[in-house]
Amino acid sequence: MPVFNESNITLNFPDAQHFRFADCVGYQQLSGNHFKEMDYAWYDGDKNIYWLFELKDFSQARLNAETTVEQRAWALVKKSVDSLCMLLAAKHDYRSVDIAACLPQKPDANTQFKFVSVIHCGATQKADISLLHEQFRQKFKPYADLFGITHYAVLEHSQAIRKIPNNLVKEITP
Repeated sequence: MPVFNESNITLNFPDAQHFRFADCVGYQQLSGNHFKEMDYAWYDGDKNIYWLFELKDFSQARLNAETTVEQRAWALVKKSVDSLCMLLAAKHDYRSVDIAACLPQKPDANTQFKFVSVIHCGATQKADISLLHEQFRQKFKPYADLFGITHYAVLEHSQAIRKIPNNLVKEITP
């Protein structure tokens, strides 16, 4: 099983149906133009779901200032929207930049997309992650409504371990 460690978070994918936009030539052609991507993605072929993960370590960050939460929420929205655009480009065969070649499976009319940012943080910051979650959901909601996305969240690391299915998120492994 492929295991990835980043930002004090471990992702454990059950099969080879994972990818990183950062490794995709199509994304690399866009990234120099303020185009962003989520860190990892996994395709659950049994359920026709793309799970997209952004991993952050905020254990040393100051999160409780309103402007900091606002800025971080917008940064997470930007990564989610840009990643969604790439998935939709592959789904609809837009060929100006080839993204579909990087995906384990081309999305179809029934494919669902789930966006999850997992935040590693200290015990005193957990309430701030809840606020970040609410800000992210508020800002991403119009995109979610437009494209029928029902699952989008910012989760503190231990929450993600409990809530994300298939044992995808784990404690950091040395």
